[in-house]
Amino acid sequence: MEKYVDMQSPLTEGRVKEIFTTEDKEFRKEKYRVHVRYYVCEDTGEQFTTTEQDTLQFNDLYAQYRIRHGIPFPDEIKNIRKKYGLNYSQLSRILGFGANQYAKYEAGEVPSESNGKMIAAIRDKEVLLNLLKGCKDIFQPSEYDRILTSVIMSDERADVNAPLHQIIYTDNVRSILNGYGIKSIPKLFDMVRYIVAKHGEVFVTKLNKLMFYADFYHYRKTGQSISGLQYRALNFGPVPEHYATIYDNVPGIDKHLIEAHDMVSTLLSCPIDSDFGELSDAEKESIDKVVDNLRMLSVSNIIEASHHENCWLNNFHDYCYIPYDEAFGLKLI
Repeated sequence: MEKYVDMQSPLTEGRVKEIFTTEDKEFRKEKYRVHVRYYVCEDTGEQFTTTEQDTLQFNDLYAQYRIRHGIPFPDEIKNIRKKYGLNYSQLSRILGFGANQYAKYEAGEVPSESNGKMIAAIRDKEVLLNLLKGCKDIFQPSEYDRILTSVIMSDERADVNAPLHQIIYTDNVRSILNGYGIKSIPKLFDMVRYIVAKHGEVFVTKLNKLMFYADFYHYRKTGQSISGLQYRALNFGPVPEHYATIYDNVPGIDKHLIEAHDMVSTLLSCPIDSDFGELSDAEKESIDKVVDNLRMLSVSNIIEASHHENCWLNNFHDYCYIPYDEAFGLKLI
C-alpha cells in the first residue's frame, strides 16, 4: 500500500509518498515477517524513514520474538518485580544477572531466551523462593530477611483490579489480535476517559468506533495498541470485547439515558481536566488525531464508514476478531 503525504522531500523538496509493506527481517539468527513503513522521494526514488517508522518495525520484530520464545514484555517484567516489592539490584542478584540487567529489561532491552524464560518462571512465587534460598549467602542476613518477607507477603499486594482484569482480558496472551498491547485496567480506563473528554458527550456506539480507530491507528504508528483489547466485527461495526463491562466500571464517567426514535441510548461525558497519567504523550497524540478527524461524524455516519473498512468486511460474516495488522488498510484514518 502507498499514499502521498503532506510533506516535502528533505532531498529535493518535491512530493513524498509513504509505503506500507512487509519484509523479512533477521533477529538473533531467526527470520520474522514484519510490518515496515518508509517514505520515498518521488524525484529521486530514494527511501528514508523517521524514528516513528523505525519504532513500528522494531516493536513488531521484538514482539514476535518474545511471543515465539515465551519472553515477557517490558511492562510484564516490571509488574513481576513490583509484585514482590523488590528493587532491580535484588532481583538481578537472585536471578544471577548483571548489576543493571533487570532495569535494562524493564526499559525495553530484549532478554536472551534463557534470561527471559527465567523471568517468566518467577511469576510462580515458589520458584522465586527456591532461587532466593539457593543464593542466601550473597545477601546480608538483614537484607535477606526483608526480601524473604516481601516475597512471602506478595499476595497481600494483590491488584484491586484483578477480578475485573480477568473478565475484560480473558486471553492474557499477547498477540496480533490484541495488538501486543499492555493489558492494564488503569491505562484502559484512562483511554476511555480521555476519548470521552476530548470528544465531548458521546454515545456508546460511537465511542466503540473511536476506541477501535484509536487503537488501530496507534498500532499502525508504533506496532502496539493502546488498550490491549480485542475487537470483533459485529453488526454496528468494530466493537471492543466486553465494552459494556468496561464502560460500566470506568470511574469519573457520567452516564445519561437519552430516548429518541423509540430507543434508549447511553450518552457519556467526562471532565476535560481529569488526570490521564497512564497514557503516554504518543498515545494521547494518536487519540487526538482520531477524535479530531471523526468528531463531526454522527453515529450513523461512523457506523456506515466502518462498514466500508476491509477489516470489517473481511471478518463480519463470522463475527471474528479483527487482527491488528488490518490497521494498515484503514480508509477513514
